[in-house]
Amino acid sequence: MIRDARYLVAACALLGTVAAASGAQEAPQDKTQDPAFREEVVVTGEEERFRLRLDELALGALADSAEFLKRVPGANVNRNGPLAGIAQYRGLFGDRLNVVVDGVPMAPVCPNHMDPPLGYIPLLQLESIEVHRGIAPVSSGLETLGGTIIARSRSLDFGAGEEWEFRGTLAAFYGSVNDGRSAGLAASLANARHLFHATGAGEEGGDADFPGGTVVPSRYKRTHYGAGYGFKLEDHRLNFAFRRDQVGKTGSPSLPMDTLFHDVSILNAEYDGVWSGKKLEAALYHSTGEHEMDNFSLRPPMDPAKKRISAADNRLVGYRLSVGLASWRGWLELGADGNRTRHDAVIRDPDNAMFLVVNFRDSTRERYGLYGEWRTLTERKWGVQAGLRYNLVRTHSGPVSTSMGMAQVLADGFNGADRSRTDHNVDWVFSLWRFVTKRLVWSAEAARKTRSPSHQERYLWLPLQSTGGLADGNTYVGDVELDPEVSHEANVGLEWGGKRAYVHPHVFYRRVDDYIQGTPASDASVVMVSTMMGDPTPLRFRNVEAELYGVDADWNVALYGNWSVGGVVSYVRGERRDVDDDLYRIAPLNGSAAVRWEKGKWLAMAEGEFYARQCKVSATNGEVETSGYGLLNLRGRFRVSDVMTLTAGVENVADKKHYDHLGGYNRVKGGDVGLGKRLPRPERRAFATLNVWW
Repeated sequence: MIRDARYLVAACALLGTVAAASGAQEAPQDKTQDPAFREEVVVTGEEERFRLRLDELALGALADSAEFLKRVPGANVNRNGPLAGIAQYRGLFGDRLNVVVDGVPMAPVCPNHMDPPLGYIPLLQLESIEVHRGIAPVSSGLETLGGTIIARSRSLDFGAGEEWEFRGTLAAFYGSVNDGRSAGLAASLANARHLFHATGAGEEGGDADFPGGTVVPSRYKRTHYGAGYGFKLEDHRLNFAFRRDQVGKTGSPSLPMDTLFHDVSILNAEYDGVWSGKKLEAALYHSTGEHEMDNFSLRPPMDPAKKRISAADNRLVGYRLSVGLASWRGWLELGADGNRTRHDAVIRDPDNAMFLVVNFRDSTRERYGLYGEWRTLTERKWGVQAGLRYNLVRTHSGPVSTSMGMAQVLADGFNGADRSRTDHNVDWVFSLWRFVTKRLVWSAEAARKTRSPSHQERYLWLPLQSTGGLADGNTYVGDVELDPEVSHEANVGLEWGGKRAYVHPHVFYRRVDDYIQGTPASDASVVMVSTMMGDPTPLRFRNVEAELYGVDADWNVALYGNWSVGGVVSYVRGERRDVDDDLYRIAPLNGSAAVRWEKGKWLAMAEGEFYARQCKVSATNGEVETSGYGLLNLRGRFRVSDVMTLTAGVENVADKKHYDHLGGYNRVKGGDVGLGKRLPRPERRAFATLNVWW
């Protein structure tokens, strides 16, 4: 840790310079109303939330909603395909993050997370992405070791009176890098008590170009539609919603297969109301999904004799209940939540009807939680939040099977073992904040967070690359005996804001015991089977020791006239504590700074985006270093009328060839990218979006 302190010091020095340059300005009563503020920072006393709003989200060129996480301090995205952006926050990603989409903690159907949670909202349907800055409270979800991210679709509210009102929004998008195009609609018919709403979106694009070639396959196709009904009576609201997401043939060049189709249906019912001064919230949700992929429809097979089709499905059902009430100079929230997921997956050979591998059968994961959270009222100079949560996590797998004689010993060993596990996990969070002046608040947080192993980590019995989207090219095998991860973490933050400037730096440290990481497999049968399948060095998921630490911040300064400048900076370092190695897929020091000019109907922005070299890579995962780079992006917006807005821009203006460290490695032979080489990012790309509302 000491040898990398210079990076932490450098980043802190940068933040200090920005704060000093901001000058002695007075704080506004409501900083979110100041036009200098690019994002909305919602301070509710117990935590800080960073929310990207719709008007800012419109200024981008790529189809995946996860791409906008790069504008959140500390956040980033692992890129496995055009629609397969896996959220990352402060170095943790995948199952370690609690990602909630329209109130539902989505469970990916694909064993390799080709359908990560943020992929369930098409870009033109996205209204906001919100990140619990620092340590997420226990009330934000069942397992929040890596944090909580909340995504919301465009929504339309109830009317003002008894008269029915017809409202809606319509959006259309085009991007040049892959001839991408999409359209989205949200409409409602409502009065003060009733709300009928419907949404729909469609999008598709071809293979993406980069300076010097084309990434194949990187095409995509997706449709989304939904409908619902809401009822409101005084302090009570009830809403029912249904939505369906369907993905057609979509490439994932950093994974061993591409999507053939993906079909997920989601039902959600929510209630919130006030009873005798107590706030009551409740929700029920259910989803069913099917996913199919192969290694030959969109790419040439690595071996024509080893064509494979994989089919997976899952079921998710869950609930959430909470009651809040005034209690002892503060606010007390008590809650219960839980869900159950079941996964199945099989692999077949289209040329050999006898070939069959059942790699997951009735793999279930049940989570049931109870929590209590108390916080002081926000108007006090000192504030406290304390939360305690208990989670019961049960996992189980049915018996598996295979037609591969060489793998029968592994199937027999797995089927003969006790495949049921029960974990009793306890989380706690304690936060303290102090309003030093009208414009300065500091906060300190400490927490214990836990996460039980995923079904891939416990029940992957055959060496495969079915790893929740790790995309490192290694084959893995699971371990039923894995213990839950336990993280002890601390976060210290400052919030300084005046009429014309603000800066919000945070420093954090996280120590994770029993961190789940692939390590070289030693079981002779596993190594033999993996070698016969083409990988003589398989990895087994095991509990190891790890730590992550870093600094991140967002800042903004309103200059003279209609000009402002602002941005974000993020640095995280991830290391193993038990051996001399680094954690896999950690973003280097990175950030962005944008100069904005806004007047009347016009907005123009020039943004610089930078990533430092990443030489701290995981030897265990065979990770490759990446060089640093800088990009220039130009964006603008024009309000054509009171009901129409046009946004347009050019990203990567200099058409620079560059490689994102969180991108994957090419798994497709015969294209413009060498086999096993890191996939390049897109070339210069122009885009335009038209929004209309009524």
